[in-house]
Amino acid sequence: MVQPDSTKKKVIIFVPEFPVLTETFIERELAKLAERGNLDLSILSLQKGSGEVSSVLKPLVRYKRLSVSDIILSLRFLFTAKRNVSTVLGILNSCGMSASRRYYTLFKGMGYALIFSSFKPDLILAHFMSESSTIAAVAATVLGVPYAISAHAKDVTVNPHCMKEKSENAAFVLICNKHAYENCIGAVDTAHSHKILLKYHGLDLAKFKSADRKSDVPLILNVGRLEEKKGQKYLLEAAKILHDDGVRFKMLIVGPGRLFGELSGLIGTLELSGQVEILGGGAGLPFSETSKYYPESDVFVFPGINTDEGDADGIANVLLEAAASRLPIVATDSGSTAEFLENGISGVIVPQKDPAALAEALKKVLNDKEFAGKLAEAAYKKAASDFDIEMNVAQMEALILKEAL
Repeated sequence: MVQPDSTKKKVIIFVPEFPVLTETFIERELAKLAERGNLDLSILSLQKGSGEVSSVLKPLVRYKRLSVSDIILSLRFLFTAKRNVSTVLGILNSCGMSASRRYYTLFKGMGYALIFSSFKPDLILAHFMSESSTIAAVAATVLGVPYAISAHAKDVTVNPHCMKEKSENAAFVLICNKHAYENCIGAVDTAHSHKILLKYHGLDLAKFKSADRKSDVPLILNVGRLEEKKGQKYLLEAAKILHDDGVRFKMLIVGPGRLFGELSGLIGTLELSGQVEILGGGAGLPFSETSKYYPESDVFVFPGINTDEGDADGIANVLLEAAASRLPIVATDSGSTAEFLENGISGVIVPQKDPAALAEALKKVLNDKEFAGKLAEAAYKKAASDFDIEMNVAQMEALILKEAL
């Protein structure tokens, strides 16, 4: 076990599940934070995911679920931290919770406060604007420790939990795309809006290989969870158009998800079995394998949509990975795509849920190598300037050092 460094600020990173196959941006960011070596980090998670963990993080990760004994032992906070407990109840009441829900959340948060207290944290950073960060906020408040939140997309725009109250009482809130950022800013009083910060995740571009295409059959790549907002249904319909128009291509879709069976069936129905393949059998592939397909591809396609419930990607991490691999990108106007790509300059952006437009854009990129090269280079430069992981993590680290006890 790694021995703690008493001279460094102790920071708990609280993540509901870690590492998640489709949330590599979290693992990547934490690995860089650990590599910098300026904080004493502990990563606490409720559940082990199916993603890969960097060697630098393995000694820092703990998996712990609340036990009955944790709850019982944490009841001491009702006496030793009366004022803090009263503050928590006031905050939870402002969230509009019922009395039973307030006390359930309080006792759960006190249980985690007991667990967190063994780490003697100077700050707790929770991922997602969901119930998990509410529990972390309760625990931090009971302990009298500052907390911060790193929020992302759906957790802000579709199903946030106590967003106003948590954000206003946090040391800071980091949000990785403008759409979610504007949602959060709109939820808090103006006196607290300075705490809400637009901060992008990043990539280590040096770890991505540039295109090294060897096949004479153009390869179209899509990476993402197999779910409604990723729009693969429309991509398959676009592939059918390309097939019927006599375009030579192969298409690979890489990702896990519950729509694997449905999408596989659609491939058969559209008679695309010889040209389109979903890798991973519905379970996806680890990033170390997925990343090999970027340099082998001719174009990356992101067919995402905004669902009726309002769910959409922020700046999809796969767009950054494609840009880092100097791949030309065709994407829809869903989520925050246009925050990263400029149509006709660094990518081709088409209307969502429009297979014909997707097919036409893919044809253009496949047929015009000079245009494709310009798109790829511009996207790479954008990723390098705004999404450099060293720069972005240094900024996050500075915030943590400023706000920690």
